[in-house]
Amino acid sequence: MIDTQVLWVRAEGAMRAERWTDALAYLRKLVQVVDRIDFEYEEWLRALAETHKALGQPRESAACWAYLGATEPPPSDTLVRVRKALGEGDDETLLAARLLGIYLARAGHHEVAAQWFEAADMPIHRAIELERAGKDEQAAALWTRMIQSEQLGAGGRTLGSAHPYELALARINYGLCLHRIEQDRRRTSEGSRARAALAEATTAVEEVADQFETEGLRERAFDCYQLLARIGNETGAFENVAEGYLNSVRILRDDALKLDALRLYEAFVAIARRSGEHHAVAGILREAADYCTRAGLPYGDDLRLRSGEAWVKAAEDAQAHGHPAQIVENAYLAAAEAYVSVRAFRLAADVYARVAALETKGRERYRRLLERLGKQTEDPPRPIAVPEFLKRPPDYEEVWYVDLAEWELEGHGALIAAGIMADRRFPDYVRRHALLLVLELGRADAPRSEIVARLKSIRAYPVIAALERLYESGDVKLQRDVAEALGTLRFKRSFSTLSRALRNDDADVRKKAAEALKNLVFPHAFDPLRRIFEARDLPDPDSARIAAILAIGRINTVEALDFLCDRLREGDARYVTHVTSAISELTNVDLAPYLRQQIDLVPPAYRSVLEDAVLRLS
Repeated sequence: MIDTQVLWVRAEGAMRAERWTDALAYLRKLVQVVDRIDFEYEEWLRALAETHKALGQPRESAACWAYLGATEPPPSDTLVRVRKALGEGDDETLLAARLLGIYLARAGHHEVAAQWFEAADMPIHRAIELERAGKDEQAAALWTRMIQSEQLGAGGRTLGSAHPYELALARINYGLCLHRIEQDRRRTSEGSRARAALAEATTAVEEVADQFETEGLRERAFDCYQLLARIGNETGAFENVAEGYLNSVRILRDDALKLDALRLYEAFVAIARRSGEHHAVAGILREAADYCTRAGLPYGDDLRLRSGEAWVKAAEDAQAHGHPAQIVENAYLAAAEAYVSVRAFRLAADVYARVAALETKGRERYRRLLERLGKQTEDPPRPIAVPEFLKRPPDYEEVWYVDLAEWELEGHGALIAAGIMADRRFPDYVRRHALLLVLELGRADAPRSEIVARLKSIRAYPVIAALERLYESGDVKLQRDVAEALGTLRFKRSFSTLSRALRNDDADVRKKAAEALKNLVFPHAFDPLRRIFEARDLPDPDSARIAAILAIGRINTVEALDFLCDRLREGDARYVTHVTSAISELTNVDLAPYLRQQIDLVPPAYRSVLEDAVLRLS
């Protein structure tokens, strides 16, 4: 165990004596202790930054200051010297320039970061920082060049491009730059460049989303639909907002992410209400209510009541704008139906009184309904409301920037770790491991096996891109290490490389991949695990399927239980023992009613396993 107090005393003594090499050795040991409280760890880092500076190691010093959130733009003549070194083909200077650009961007120095990215030949990062600096005209010119370049492929055509998703993202950023430019100049017209560019961008994103869904990559399709919603939000095109949000909700529902789906429903309701789309508000609240009922969430009645209120608002709005009486009547009737469904009879009577006053053919019928309802007492108490935290807009990544930036980094471990380390939204524990990778392995010749080990310890989504690149370019030993590392990263994207590893020519790589599958246990892992079990082209099918069964058994959802019971009905002796073991270890008490339903539907030999599980969970 490291005695940090003794090491810190020695480091301070070495610094006072200006024995910087000794101080560096002590401080490097200290920063390995990543579980210390903030002020202590940051004190060590400030000392480490000063030590690296004294030793003439500006890149390492800059990494420390970036973690501390204290990155400042260097003197202007520094960039001149760097450009000269880059012209001579210095790889270490190129890496240092790219790292500093990332630090400056994370610190909010967007215009200066754009200059460093230009020097470091990172046009996508440069365009993003120009946008963030408000330099939309320069950014638009840069996006145009990239869309037409061979870098994105197909000369700007989405279909046939080697990188259709990235090309679609570039089109979106270009179109929105033009839109902001036209807004600033107060110039819009039917034939505007922004309108045409955004129409092309929307078509491109829809094509890519369809392709992702066809390939079963629903999480990538989700990103595409969020892009459509972004286009609609920024341009005021409600149809894009609706398409984006409703498809996003569908994907979350399919992945059994109930609360996330409800949060998106609420976000869409808020946007539709601000846009004055009262019919859309009412319709989506009713859809959300039905979903809550099916999913076992207790908010269905509250959503139906709010749907009725929205229908009343839609009727009032239609009446105020002089719409035909039939449209107003239909909206009021929908409101009455919603109120009656939650036994809010007084509110329903109020609605019938309003609709009976309209000049419509059914007035007499509505008066009779009103008389039948009679004088109503107070309505029942308001149902359980959707909690306020689910009404806050979700904070998703800016995929239109993040995914393009990731693509340009080409899986470079140090650059990806630098972005995590300098981003204060990540937990300190994650950022500290990323810092260690940058400090220890940030040089161009760093051993790739050590990079994999460090990436494994970071445990953040962005490192998957680095592991994917290492798997593609590595030897068999490195591929084994990557497969093992992916087992610690509980994201759906991990399955993409692990699926390839399960089909690797090397048996040890396949074994490591199967072992990794057992650790990928989270609710929306069910679909990729099921696809692996059903695959018919696996060289070692039994080990992969057993791993999938064990992982699915720990997911503890209704879908997972149905899958396990299906395996019992099939009765395959290779898997039945693992299935019964998984059922006996279920921990979700909400599954007890579903287990009871399944008892008579599985072969008699396995019914006792389900009965025991019911007793234990009850």
